[in-house]
Amino acid sequence: MTGRVEALSDESLELENASQLEALVTRAAEAALDAEHTAGPDHVTVLLSDDARLRALNLEFNGEDDVTDVLSFNETEGWHDGVPPESLEDDMQFLAPGGEPRLGDIVISLQMTKRQADAAGVSFERELAMLTIHGVLHLLGYDHAEPQEEKRMFGKTDVILDKLLSNSD
Repeated sequence: MTGRVEALSDESLELENASQLEALVTRAAEAALDAEHTAGPDHVTVLLSDDARLRALNLEFNGEDDVTDVLSFNETEGWHDGVPPESLEDDMQFLAPGGEPRLGDIVISLQMTKRQADAAGVSFERELAMLTIHGVLHLLGYDHAEPQEEKRMFGKTDVILDKLLSNSD
């Protein structure tokens, strides 16, 4: 990992455009960190995966046997007693360079990303960047369980996404 963000693609996906997607995810995660991170660890790993992995992780950690678009695992919260999910250990690095503490990990289903982008009438890249930002905000403690929290979190997501996309034009 050379910077604060490491983006990886699940090898089973055999993506032709993996490097472009990983670069987009890295930019989106860094934009969210730049906008909202104030203190503490800031190293994040993002794994681009598929519906099957997200469904398994959602069941393991949330008790929900459903596919979801993005899951965030804060290194100090959400893991079982600070231990990363076994199903991710081969794919992700759990310590920053030098063994420094990390903020956490994000896993995104590219299949769900595509379906949601199509349904919303937006580009796949926009949806992927949005989900990455959303995942980072969860790592930073934002939530959307209550209407006020949802308004705040999605408002921040939109501001960061708009800034990211305007800078890449």
